[in-house]
Amino acid sequence: MVADNLPGAVVPPLVIALAVCLRDDLPLSRILWHEAEIVILSFCYIYVFDSSNQARSGDEDRLNKPYRPIPAGLLTPLGAWRRFWCVMPLYTLLGWRLGVVEWVLLFQAGVILMNMVCTPRLYLWCKTPFNMAAGVAQLAVSWQVVSPLDGTAWRWFLTIGATYPLAIIFEDLRDVEGDRAVGRRTPALVLGAWPVRVWFAVLMGIFPVLGHLLLFAPTGAPFWRIVLVDSLYAAMCWATGARALLFRHAAADRITYQMFITGCYPTVLISGLILWS
Repeated sequence: MVADNLPGAVVPPLVIALAVCLRDDLPLSRILWHEAEIVILSFCYIYVFDSSNQARSGDEDRLNKPYRPIPAGLLTPLGAWRRFWCVMPLYTLLGWRLGVVEWVLLFQAGVILMNMVCTPRLYLWCKTPFNMAAGVAQLAVSWQVVSPLDGTAWRWFLTIGATYPLAIIFEDLRDVEGDRAVGRRTPALVLGAWPVRVWFAVLMGIFPVLGHLLLFAPTGAPFWRIVLVDSLYAAMCWATGARALLFRHAAADRITYQMFITGCYPTVLISGLILWS
């Protein structure tokens, strides 16, 4: 059920937590302990989202993602809702125990609004604000489990949280057929595929510049490290943006989106690991 989104839910928090651990010079035993905490929190994070999302999207998934449990006949919508309501309190308790309950509650409130309140016709206005809140919550949890949030944390999380969700609309290009069938209003259906591709490519071109100005340069790291992360991040983003324009079919769009969510996103966080350690 969570296979599509698990890498994007687990890898970025692990990277952030590791970067903070190394910055604070924690022993290996503490690093491994915090990383284990992050894996459990991240699994709960994506489980409550996917269980509630898929509970109401069976008709769409039959067209876009027939391998998922509900269209494959392995799970019923009622069963998915039961799983959701079982994991929600466990997730809250875990957040309280690890000192990050405020971020867990923020994400849970967003999931309820996105997957239970927001109708298909309001999807266009719900998705990006939800992704902004969810992204900040995810990164704040991964930092705060290790160390209190500071000015560096807020600068990174607010910059990433405000910009990355603007590019996530590319995801909807993969799911046009199912979205149209259920009456969901997405940028791809309202504006068309090509404007979404151009928008995404422009953002991929801008992100490395923003990363340098707002995130990398202010760290005061050695010049060679800043050049290194600038180069890695630019190569990843620009390759992803070019692919979005050059390869324009559903199968290619799935790969492009995975390059973005499991390539560009972790790369900017790995840059923090390189600069802070």
